[in-house]
Amino acid sequence: MLLVFYAAATFPAVIGAAVVMTVPFHSLSHSTSPIALGNNLDVSWIAELIAQSIVPALPMLAAVLGLAALACILQLFLLGGTLRIFAVGETFTAAAFFGGCGRYWWRLVRLALFSLIFFAVAIAIGVGLNWAGNKIWGEGSKASPLIYWRWFLVAVLACLLGQCSLAFDYAAIRLAGEESRKSVRAYLGAFRFIWRAPLRTMGLYIVLWLVALLFLGAYFGVSRLVPQTSLALVILLFLVRQATVLAKLWSRLLFYSAQCALYHDLRRIPVLMEAAPLPQPEPAALLVPGLESLTESVTPTEPEQVPPEVRTDHVAGAPSES
Repeated sequence: MLLVFYAAATFPAVIGAAVVMTVPFHSLSHSTSPIALGNNLDVSWIAELIAQSIVPALPMLAAVLGLAALACILQLFLLGGTLRIFAVGETFTAAAFFGGCGRYWWRLVRLALFSLIFFAVAIAIGVGLNWAGNKIWGEGSKASPLIYWRWFLVAVLACLLGQCSLAFDYAAIRLAGEESRKSVRAYLGAFRFIWRAPLRTMGLYIVLWLVALLFLGAYFGVSRLVPQTSLALVILLFLVRQATVLAKLWSRLLFYSAQCALYHDLRRIPVLMEAAPLPQPEPAALLVPGLESLTESVTPTEPEQVPPEVRTDHVAGAPSES
């Protein structure tokens, strides 16, 4: 699964990078400057070239946006197979994985389109808070209230977008795990599921994001320490970047595997509480008549309960007197 996701993430990225690099290489013709500038690619330089040449940049922009849309569709397609492995619990095989991709793809597309409404509402709230902060402190002489308000705005926007993303994850798990076809009901039910267990669902989500940010922080630290001054260092940084891509994809699979496990764990609790009590075993006397008296006669009695005067020994069918 990790290799499948790696191929799906690398292929659109390579095509997109090739499309973007056509603008600077074409503008610099056949000189040796593209090699030097390409080794240390500057995004602002690419933006300046795009601004200078609007006509060739428009097809390139359309191609990049088309590749981004295809990449999103491809990720939704692969998500169906991932949920079939993690949510349904099937063993990973190519047939099971790609069968789940085709089985749940249209449901996930409807779910993604419906979730865009909630993401748009979250962004609208962030824009409204930003407008309110500029309206209150934008014309003041002190910048600190506006800075604190921006921090608050970032925290609120992160919480809202994270809540929408978390609901999308559990809604997708519900579509696959319960074989539901109603995407709208699954998304709204995901919000209710998160509300019933907020500490466990949000806590797991935060921990998983900390794991992903740990990989990203390690990558940025290594990329700052490794200069691109020789071919060996360029190859080393390329390998570090590919390892980072694999780590990001692994953390994404970790998101769905952990959330599927938590979803099944929390959904199993009310089922066990509402289950009917187990039937009690029937007495031995009702099953086999006379069995209860037979067991009582075979069971040895305690010494203090035996009368001291007479003891009956069944030896050769004759009683003996002690």
